[in-house]
Amino acid sequence: MTKHVRVENADNAQYRVIVQVWDKGQNGEPDRLDREILLANPTEMTDASVYLTSTRYLVVKEAE
Repeated sequence: MTKHVRVENADNAQYRVIVQVWDKGQNGEPDRLDREILLANPTEMTDASVYLTSTRYLVVKEAE
């Protein structure tokens, strides 16, 4: 099942958020980074292209 999700940078400070979209590896292959989305501004959100499946996951972290 596909599950659409939204991630928002809800901080009013200058801190930025990175959302990484990963696809799980198959047959012993490593996981593959599909893309990174930078949320640089307060209230900025990911769009409808960000979703989860049984073979896809997200990593959300603060940008350095």
